[in-house]
Amino acid sequence: MKKFLFAFILITACTNEKKPDQVRKLSGEDNKVALTRKDSMQIRKFVELAFKAPLHSKEHQVFLDSALHIQPDNAWLWQQKAMPLYKSRKYSLGKPFLEKAVEYDAKRWLDYSGFMKCIFSKEYLESITDFVRFKNEFGDGYVMDHTYNFYIGLSYLQLNEFNKAKEFLELSKEQQYADFSKDAPHEACHYLDWYYLGIANFELGSYQEAISSFDMALKGYGNFADALYFKGRSLTKLGDPEGVEWERKAFENANNTINEDYVIYEIYPYQVFHKLNESVRPK
Repeated sequence: MKKFLFAFILITACTNEKKPDQVRKLSGEDNKVALTRKDSMQIRKFVELAFKAPLHSKEHQVFLDSALHIQPDNAWLWQQKAMPLYKSRKYSLGKPFLEKAVEYDAKRWLDYSGFMKCIFSKEYLESITDFVRFKNEFGDGYVMDHTYNFYIGLSYLQLNEFNKAKEFLELSKEQQYADFSKDAPHEACHYLDWYYLGIANFELGSYQEAISSFDMALKGYGNFADALYFKGRSLTKLGDPEGVEWERKAFENANNTINEDYVIYEIYPYQVFHKLNESVRPK
């Protein structure tokens, strides 16, 4: 029965024969597809079927394809095709779909594309390009709870361009200070901004500045193991014997690692206490 339904949907979506009142036309200067009422109902049905199917299944993708056959310029549908593939680490398969989403609605999906390239596919130069383009065309902002400058800074960290990383992480900090001016510094600026600013300073050999940033990260996220660890390393670099104790404390709090929503899919830059690190697993 499932195979029959699957085949029926494919046949229905791929037919080119339509009655006059069902024909889709291009309308307006942006050449968007104008949908009939029947088209809209069919798309809604295919989307509902897609979300009833398992997220990573072939059926999910085919139902979305059926909707896109009716409305090929629907950017959200293209993004919905890309997202499960990125979550499955099939970046090269998802990338063309994400590019389609940006092509049809850059204002909605370009910053998201930059986020996916930074956190998921690790295409750091392309991530920077996406965010710079967005800022130039649409202005500055936030995506997935962080500033564009945060992701640019993070990308530069991963490219070992530590001065540029620090520059953009400082911009991110100041941006949040301005946007959340009534909050205390460790609350206005996200704990990960403080953490990665500490990392940039650590890589630059500015260990005292790094410690100050890690302390602010720890105010925002108590016993944050990764910040404890790099604070310990910074103290050791300065010749302070207490560094060993901070590193020990980090391992005692190994479960208190980066807690972003997407950490279940990806290891974040400079995340010490992640699922692949055997040294932090319970004995």
